[in-house]
Amino acid sequence: MPNRDFFAFSTTLKPLELKAIGTLSEVRHVAAGETIYQAGDLSATLYIINRGVIEIVQEGLPRAAAAAYLTRGDIFGDVEVLTGLPRKHLVRTREPASLQCFDRKDFPELLKRVPSFFHYLSEQLATRLLHARDAVLAQSHCLELSGSLTNFDLVTIYQTIVNSSQTGELSILNEQGELVCAFIFETGQPRGGQFQHLTGEEAFWQLFLADDLRGTFSFASGARTISHSIQTGSITREPNEILITALQWRDELAALRNELPDGPVILKRQKSDLALTDITPERLRPVAEGIWRLAPAKPMPLDELYAKSSVCELTVYQAAQELVRTGHCVWSTSGLSEKVA
Repeated sequence: MPNRDFFAFSTTLKPLELKAIGTLSEVRHVAAGETIYQAGDLSATLYIINRGVIEIVQEGLPRAAAAAYLTRGDIFGDVEVLTGLPRKHLVRTREPASLQCFDRKDFPELLKRVPSFFHYLSEQLATRLLHARDAVLAQSHCLELSGSLTNFDLVTIYQTIVNSSQTGELSILNEQGELVCAFIFETGQPRGGQFQHLTGEEAFWQLFLADDLRGTFSFASGARTISHSIQTGSITREPNEILITALQWRDELAALRNELPDGPVILKRQKSDLALTDITPERLRPVAEGIWRLAPAKPMPLDELYAKSSVCELTVYQAAQELVRTGHCVWSTSGLSEKVA
């Protein structure tokens, strides 16, 4: 069963279907901290997140299990709208958000003009049931999760582990069976990890930034099995805080990529000397200086800049953008066939 967000689904629609989606819905911009709806409210609208992070609060549960977080492309409010039941949870924004809103009164026309939209909703509901089954398993205190990343969402995997309060290790293997990353949890708290060449919190950010992650995952509670042989770094942030930041950064990276020229790009020097004081914010200066040193004579593709840096892709992109903004470098789509050092 494919696990695809609304925007991936939208790429399969015909122009007339996309137009119908736009006509039969409206965009709502919501400030940070605003309540979308609360438990007991009447349900008349289904929501899809265009931008931002949404928090779903389940009252009456322990604090660690009380909240879930959704981001770009996720759907919420669908179960109550399709069943006609009152809202079950409190839903609010954690940052400014843009929502695509579908009113129940428009469903008959939407079904007529875009029948695949309701097939997509059914697909998402079925996927959620599959995730719920694993969440129940987590509460049995003998958590053993595994599966394909094609069928499971990283956010759901992470929150299932956090909510289980289990101690164990999450590992991800690529399609060739090679280890991509491993993260250590202690009583549901992420405490260390490595993703490719990154460790600690930088590794955690990159786990959610990687848009080409394929393969399988597994979480084994109890003794460590892989992490003893790798450098896991340390993670000290609170589980919900670090997840929200990771989701925010995922949106920011997508926005930065949209600003780049079409196709693969390289970073080319424009100036002979680096003026670090021109780089803002200050936290980007060491990264910008590292990028400047990496390509003293030849242009360098962005993926190679990331591979040779000790920070996640977003920070690399931000520092590279600062070098472009200050005139030190330019983006180029030429010279990609050149051999780079």
